[in-house]
Amino acid sequence: MKRIVSPGQVHSSHDIARAMSLFSTVRRIMRTKLARDEKFDPSTWLRIETMKFILEQEKPKMKDIANYLSITAPSATSLIGELVKDGFVTSCIDRRDRRALRLMLTKKGKIELEKAIVHGVRILSELFSTLSETEFLSFINVLEQIKNSCLGSKAGN
Repeated sequence: MKRIVSPGQVHSSHDIARAMSLFSTVRRIMRTKLARDEKFDPSTWLRIETMKFILEQEKPKMKDIANYLSITAPSATSLIGELVKDGFVTSCIDRRDRRALRLMLTKKGKIELEKAIVHGVRILSELFSTLSETEFLSFINVLEQIKNSCLGSKAGN
């Protein structure tokens, strides 16, 4: 098949569509493997990524969560409300702006996050075992490069 690249386009439409499809397929495979033999709640991975962000960002605000996850403020509030209800997240008043709340993981939240990461690593090691160490590091670098170009190289995002 001839690779057609439009003016101003770096890669062919066919290759971009193929990359999107492969990314979607691999993402679905990862979610399926992680949920294997368990009652799967699709929001689980959103909750884990949210807790990971809270831990890495050291007391982010609710709007930081919304921005990071590309969701609305009410959706972030609902998500955090569930994490608070479950005892994984707590909030404290911002010292500089008493109207704002800062979020942090509880001890229970840190334990839950660590368990989720260990579970994910155990399951996904098999998936990534098809790649050599060099290929896997290249894969990580490519994902980082895409992320950084989209997010303006903001640390932790």
